[in-house]
Amino acid sequence: MNGVLLIDKPVGLSSQQVLSKIKRILNVKKIGHAGTLDPLATGVLVVLINDATKLSDYLLENEKAYLSEITIGKTTDTLDSEGEVTRVKKVTQKFDVDSLLQTMLGEHEQIPPMYSALKVNGKKLYELARIGVNIKREARKIEIKEIRRTSDVVYEADCLRFSFYVKASKGTYIRTLCADIGEKIDYPAYMSSLRRVTSGHFSIDNCYTIDDIQNGKFELISMLDAISSIMEKVEVSGETLRRVLNGREIQAKYINSLNKRVALYNCDKLIAIYEKCDKENDSLVYKAIRVWN
Repeated sequence: MNGVLLIDKPVGLSSQQVLSKIKRILNVKKIGHAGTLDPLATGVLVVLINDATKLSDYLLENEKAYLSEITIGKTTDTLDSEGEVTRVKKVTQKFDVDSLLQTMLGEHEQIPPMYSALKVNGKKLYELARIGVNIKREARKIEIKEIRRTSDVVYEADCLRFSFYVKASKGTYIRTLCADIGEKIDYPAYMSSLRRVTSGHFSIDNCYTIDDIQNGKFELISMLDAISSIMEKVEVSGETLRRVLNGREIQAKYINSLNKRVALYNCDKLIAIYEKCDKENDSLVYKAIRVWN
């Protein structure tokens, strides 16, 4: 059993807890994911089964889209609804939140939150945060590709809140985005809820629940189909196939592609990922970066 399984992660479970449940239900040897979700969050969790775990680095590159709710007027130590309130500022005026959201479009420098699974010196940041350690984090470049309000703006309990849709590059923290939105108008803010609706070309519409998996009501996405949206597929056969299976370099003329990285397949089965290298003896070649035998 090799392939990609799309799960609609329920609230209250960590991504690792979901993986453990699925591994036990399906009795598989290896399992992984292509982008974690916090316990508070729901939605698309891309689960990788057995040989597909080696696709993680490539699928992590996918942009992702979310439905989130933001509350402006207070914030927490975790920047979400599960944390302790650390700052409050009564909202006393109306805001043009649609225009506010549009200011977030484009590339930004974003500092990862302390309550995240990002590792620093082998330690997850949230593990350090829980024992009161706050360390300096390097800002990372992210891109907000689309953002728009999806609900009414509600003013109550001295706060305002509304839901919005956002499509963003890999590595974007929506809780930090919510805090940054509030900072634009000099107010504390936090993420009230989060649901991932797409990860690359994988959609929430094609996800299964854990109960579905338990009842055998699911289908795996083949490794070839899973990778096809992010790199060109090239079919190989004959002597080229034999060289690929042995991890040998291939002259570019036998790959016949303009792309730097390609997914090589035979009989509808992914067998390798190759990458174009600099000229060697005046000849362009592709070299193996991953081979499945």
